[in-house]
Amino acid sequence: MLAVLISDEIMRICWLLCLYLICVCLLWWRHDKTDMVNYKKPSKEKKQQLIHNMKTRCYNENYHKVKPDYKECTVCDKWLDNKKSFYEWVDHNYYEIEGEPTVELDKDILVPGNKVYSPDTCIFVPKRINDLFVHIHGKKKNGLPTGVSYSEKTGKYQATVRESCKDDEDGKKKTARLGFFDTAEEAYEVYKAHKMAEIIYIADSYKDMIPDKLYQAMINWKFDEIKKG
Repeated sequence: MLAVLISDEIMRICWLLCLYLICVCLLWWRHDKTDMVNYKKPSKEKKQQLIHNMKTRCYNENYHKVKPDYKECTVCDKWLDNKKSFYEWVDHNYYEIEGEPTVELDKDILVPGNKVYSPDTCIFVPKRINDLFVHIHGKKKNGLPTGVSYSEKTGKYQATVRESCKDDEDGKKKTARLGFFDTAEEAYEVYKAHKMAEIIYIADSYKDMIPDKLYQAMINWKFDEIKKG
């Protein structure tokens, strides 16, 4: 009888140990994957270039003539008044990806529509991801949403998207034609679905190489909605 009790106790301890090991493995698996990101402090010259380019985008009138979307952009007081603060942030957030060009400073992937460069809104992103979000949504000058054009020939709205992962013979992004639709709203929905699929595909391809908050921002991206009528 005593031997049976000892045996049962040993089995119980073994099961507890197994459960403990399983929990440890799950915690390790769920651990912030940013530990896998290749963080690396950039050179002083690189940091100087970063702050110069950031201020140019926000405050250079000649730059605004070429890139008018940056006219309303600003740098937060913390970085504008104290470049050391910016350099420290860069040292803790800059990373490299093997075989790719330098990562780029972005202000509006974490916070869509954001116009302020700050520690809470900025993140470094690979160029391929940054290009993916250029003019991703909003309305064009003709009032139609991004990804939608009107065809006078057919009298319908066409949905198109620039595919960031495909280049033509001239090195330019290929344009995928997604079909014609009776309304701009229908065409925009098709554009959004195609673009979202591309975002998730690229996010997954970079999952172990980028900060987790960037990955989460990509897979949870929300598009602007347009009013019907």
